[in-house]
Amino acid sequence: MIRFVDPVRYDLLKATGKLPSPKGVALAIVKLLQRDDFHIADLVRLVQTDPAIAGRLLQVSNAAIFARPRPIVSLQRAIVALGAFRVRDMVIGLSIMANNARGHCAAFDYGAFWGHSLATAIACQELARCAQMAAEEIFTIGLLARIGELALATLHPDDYSTILLAARQGMGTLRQLELDAFDMDHRQLGATMLAEWGLPDWLIQAAYAHEDPDAAGFADGSRLQTLALSLNFASALGQVCMADTEARWHLLPALLTRAARLGISGEALNQMVDRIVARWRDWGAILHVRTQDLPPFADILSATPPSQRLRTVPAEESHGLAVPRHPVQLLGIAAAERPALDEHLTSLGFQPLPVDGTADDLRQLLRQPTRIIIADCQCPGIDLTNFCHELRQTIAGKDCYILLLASTSHETAAISAIEAGADDVLLKPVTAQTLRIRLNTATRMLMLQEEVQRERRGIMRSADEFAIIHKRLLQEALTDPLTQLPNRRHGLDFLAAEWAFAQSGSLPIACLMMDIDHFKQINDQQGHAAGDTVLRQLADILRHATRTTDLLFRYGGEEFAAVLPNATLTVAAQIAERFRTMVEGHVFLWEKQVIPVRISVGVAMAKAQGADFKGLIEAADSALYTAKNNGRNRVVIAKPDAAHPALSPKTLKTAETPRGVEGDRR
Repeated sequence: MIRFVDPVRYDLLKATGKLPSPKGVALAIVKLLQRDDFHIADLVRLVQTDPAIAGRLLQVSNAAIFARPRPIVSLQRAIVALGAFRVRDMVIGLSIMANNARGHCAAFDYGAFWGHSLATAIACQELARCAQMAAEEIFTIGLLARIGELALATLHPDDYSTILLAARQGMGTLRQLELDAFDMDHRQLGATMLAEWGLPDWLIQAAYAHEDPDAAGFADGSRLQTLALSLNFASALGQVCMADTEARWHLLPALLTRAARLGISGEALNQMVDRIVARWRDWGAILHVRTQDLPPFADILSATPPSQRLRTVPAEESHGLAVPRHPVQLLGIAAAERPALDEHLTSLGFQPLPVDGTADDLRQLLRQPTRIIIADCQCPGIDLTNFCHELRQTIAGKDCYILLLASTSHETAAISAIEAGADDVLLKPVTAQTLRIRLNTATRMLMLQEEVQRERRGIMRSADEFAIIHKRLLQEALTDPLTQLPNRRHGLDFLAAEWAFAQSGSLPIACLMMDIDHFKQINDQQGHAAGDTVLRQLADILRHATRTTDLLFRYGGEEFAAVLPNATLTVAAQIAERFRTMVEGHVFLWEKQVIPVRISVGVAMAKAQGADFKGLIEAADSALYTAKNNGRNRVVIAKPDAAHPALSPKTLKTAETPRGVEGDRR
């Protein structure tokens, strides 16, 4: 349940003029769409007054993620394609981003905030199908999901800096520290702002709950839960995108777990993240938002943990190394020093492999490095700092342990190489004991890296297995076991979501209710096994006759229902008649016996108004009841009642209806 900020207090916050809010064209669009009599032409004229917003809307409407059949070059067509209310939401997000790129809260990283928010929005677009919503809508809520944090940083810059620093030092959670200081947290303030701007309630609920989706109490498999989980995953991916290499590595296990809860396997995740990062960088350049380069996600997952630089070495005794005859490449070792070093390495169970400083040898070393490399800081003709940097950029080189040999006069070169990726320094002259200590340390580090890699691979396998299991369980929870159609719970959830979508775009939506005529006689005369066979065969017939945009589901018993988004009454009636005739013409067989099967269909259509979609189901069910009473094997249409958003069956002239379809004669 959302806790909004008290209205009186919120008015006082707005009166300060500091609260992030839509400005200019964005504010004018919000006010325009608050009117019941607004026209698309007025919206187009408003957007045209801001070339930056107009250009970005055209870019959004043509983005690959929206799968437009052909490019949109007209601003009016772009606005129609997106829908007026989606245009409003997107303009709000873009306006607030442009007007709040910086601020006075010292501990609040504005660039990182918008970089993370943009990455979250782009990730949400990729998850649009998973969340069962339009990519344009989920982009906006991904961009504004953390708007409450920005608002608190803007309202109370000094106090919020103190809170942010305290949270980073582990002195409490951010939300608890906010509540203690302001008697409200960023979730409450953000939800209140989104509600004032007119965003749909279910988007606000998901944004409010996305930081801890399990605490929200959403029904398993519901659209709200899926949307909250999608936002949670997208936000976690945004953190990965903005993190440095070390922090990113520690964020991966939680990201994999979140992906698994959405049923995203490892291979699919690799491809998805790479697409998201590419779009994130493209949009960052367009919107002037901070982004950064990331390697392929598969490389990120397979990387070893960041090396911990060794500052001190324990003086310990050892009786040999754990990995005998381990090859060690020697780079730039002077000819006079090589025999003694070779002898020390051989006595310790290592195999020395000298590498000359030629360009070919260096290229070969970069391609095929050994696990341990010993390099001399005095190596003539080799930029050791550049070499360490290049080696760390390769996949194999990330796992190496680089030990430098240096004299006290080469301290600067050694420090530079350490900063570029070398692991440790051994001062000359080299003795067998000091070398043994360093190599024991190197061996233990490599063994630790291998263990962590094994553990990471195990986590990835577990995440994949969990994703598969979770996806199967979710599918089972939303699927009728007999017909393999979506069940009633899934169907009504889909209807609620499509009702909200139709409401935001002033679009029609239709519903069909279907019932098998005299089904009880089939069960009584042929048995329940025959009845189950009829239900399965009927489900297959209806499934193949359904449009890709519609959802057919088993309502219960011998009743089926279909939700038809953006369908006029004529289209819905034609689909219903197609269902009826296909069933009438099909031969249903049970143990070589032909079972005559017919269906009656009730049709209802409405323009979505208010939050109650149940009237649509009730009207279709009432029309179905009339069809049964009027002789069965027919389609009856309920016409919208102009005086009330609920529907009621009404009489249609025979000439206006397709063959086999009639109006309600009650």
